[in-house]
Amino acid sequence: MTPDLRRAIGLLKLSNRELAAELEGEARVNAALVLRIPTPDLALSLFRPPPRRQPPPAMPGVGGGMAESLGVAGSPGLHEHIMSELRLLLRSAEEMEIAEALALSVSPWGWLDRGTGDIAQELGRPVARVDAVLARAQQIEPAGLLARDLRECLYLQARERDLLTPTMVCVLDHLDLLGRGKLEDLARLAGTDVAEVAATLQTIRGFDPKPGLRFDPAPPADSEPDILVRRKAGGWAVELNRSTLPEVQVDQEGPHAPEQRRKAEVLVRAVNRRNDTLLRLGVEIVQRQQAWLESGPSLLAPMNFASLAAALDLHETTVGRLAAGRMMATPRGTVTLRALCSPAIATRDGNRISAVALRHRIAALIAQEGPRPLSDAQIMARLEAEGLLLARRTVAKYRTQMGIASAAERGADRAPPRV
Repeated sequence: MTPDLRRAIGLLKLSNRELAAELEGEARVNAALVLRIPTPDLALSLFRPPPRRQPPPAMPGVGGGMAESLGVAGSPGLHEHIMSELRLLLRSAEEMEIAEALALSVSPWGWLDRGTGDIAQELGRPVARVDAVLARAQQIEPAGLLARDLRECLYLQARERDLLTPTMVCVLDHLDLLGRGKLEDLARLAGTDVAEVAATLQTIRGFDPKPGLRFDPAPPADSEPDILVRRKAGGWAVELNRSTLPEVQVDQEGPHAPEQRRKAEVLVRAVNRRNDTLLRLGVEIVQRQQAWLESGPSLLAPMNFASLAAALDLHETTVGRLAAGRMMATPRGTVTLRALCSPAIATRDGNRISAVALRHRIAALIAQEGPRPLSDAQIMARLEAEGLLLARRTVAKYRTQMGIASAAERGADRAPPRV
């Protein structure tokens, strides 16, 4: 095994943040290694952790405890929430077409990650029309969704609470000063005193800079996605999260020992190989799961590490190392790569359906049942009519994994109280 390959394999299991910590240690002992760590937005550090929904119990066998992000359990995700709100607000088919494009362009934070000019070009609509629909769409709850940046996100929340005082507007227009704690400069710009600026800061700290995360129940604490997926004209764009990804290069000018420079070159190649492989894996997953991105969990395709490894000409264990703990941010929420892997179940016509999609279908049948709950045998019969051949005990197993009570228990809950 070559030094490059050995080093790259060692970096595969590291998240972006773990990679940054590893490289910082290397840079301390090797002056030939030039390292740049992305700096966080200082303004974001002012806020309390955003409120999050309590996630439902994880589903065994689905992967990483992330099944609820795939829409298999729990309440609607961010995209579904935005669309349900916009259906109440907008009326025309043209407005809803633009609204759907806006909703698919929202990052897990709840902000738009594309300009309205790009969306207008994709739809063949005037930019002014897209801007007009966006202005209406930004009225939905919670305030701050569909903002184009941090300032607009906070502005929408201040407007909704009727807090747009001249001082508030001035502070929001100069978030860079706020992030550096320059309260005196802000007071001078706002024509007020430091006490009023400090009071405004306390109000802003009560806002939610990332309102979309309320609808994303799954990511581990303090995690950031390693891969970003967003809508683009004619498909999907996949890229690494550069806001957390360290950059390394070899210092070719300094008077470094040959051994230091050689080690730095090996490490740089290993980092590049790790990043290239992670991006290739992300692209392959998105290509296979476009139906899920477009339509939701009922169309999640069967997928496993072995098939991904074969497509990428990698060993299955390499894919496993790379996918372990890696997060992918999509318009349907932030999920682990492992969560998008689901075993295949054969159908009568020879096609295959993923276990996640099957669970979603069972949950949908139960959600649509009438006053008399469906038994597992009745669910089995309905699935059989759709070409899905399952044993009754398998239906019971999947129902239990989703935390859904039996027909008898559901019926008892609906029974009128005895007088």
